[in-house]
Amino acid sequence: MSALTLSELVDVLVAARRAGGFRYDGQARVLARFAAHCRREGYADGSIIQEAVEGFLYGRHLKASTIRREEIILRDLAEHARQCGWAAWAPPTLTPVKVRHRPPPYVFGDEEVCRLFDAIDTQPLSEGSDRALVDPVLFRVLYATGLRISEALNLQLRDFDWARGTIEVRDGKNRENRVVPVTRRLAATLEAYVAAAHPCPEPADHLFHTGDPARPADKSTIYNRFRRYLADADIPHFAPGGPHIHSLRHGFAVANLRRWAAEGSDLAVMLPYLSAYMGHADLRGTQYYLRLTADAYPQVAAIVTAAFGYVIPPACSDGAEQ
Repeated sequence: MSALTLSELVDVLVAARRAGGFRYDGQARVLARFAAHCRREGYADGSIIQEAVEGFLYGRHLKASTIRREEIILRDLAEHARQCGWAAWAPPTLTPVKVRHRPPPYVFGDEEVCRLFDAIDTQPLSEGSDRALVDPVLFRVLYATGLRISEALNLQLRDFDWARGTIEVRDGKNRENRVVPVTRRLAATLEAYVAAAHPCPEPADHLFHTGDPARPADKSTIYNRFRRYLADADIPHFAPGGPHIHSLRHGFAVANLRRWAAEGSDLAVMLPYLSAYMGHADLRGTQYYLRLTADAYPQVAAIVTAAFGYVIPPACSDGAEQ
């Protein structure tokens, strides 16, 4: 029998997940509450019994979606406990939750990407707008890094390090900071853009602006421009499930998953890197993209589910990822 207490076992699990690049904050709070529940109810260390788990999960008035999420977290704990020599009961993830049906997310085909960037790159120059300067670079950053549009528009000059080839995303979703490596080609494109768009650069200037570097480009303005480029590229925008700016982020993730699958890369190793690069709180966000690649590469979903099934739940919601 392991000499660890349940609280110590939880600490080891949380440290391992965070060492793997995951925030694991919400999960850590649930596990701490479970450990406190077991102490309060007098359950002995060295095992996790069904009575303790069911009392914690189903003895409170919680939403079905919350119970399902905590079932998954305690399954993760049970798997970890068994690896440490404990006998541990894992709850089945059977709590039904309401499924919201939405059109599947749009992923651009290779030929559509070419047409879209041709439309962006060949737009006419205008004295009243700087879109011919800004948009070819902004949309390349979105497609080549998978940044969210809000993250890209919040970038300041100090966040781009040409020498290191990195972009620092400050206060992204979930209030997380992360450093995103970029290709040399994109770094060179950004360097040339900064020289042209920022003749008097200041570190706090916004990288992408529409005239005033002290203010970021407006999201609605960029969205309206994107719609025009879609029309110029003959890509329907208003069809059900049609493309939007976030589709560029989808395309980045799916392109990497497909490339790794084609190269025979170990996806169990690569998936956490993709998750951390894109700023996902945990692997469930990345599961969203596994479903997009499953038709063309069913082995992608099979490999990752086998390796991370205790972390990634079955699809049980609309799968929306931001």
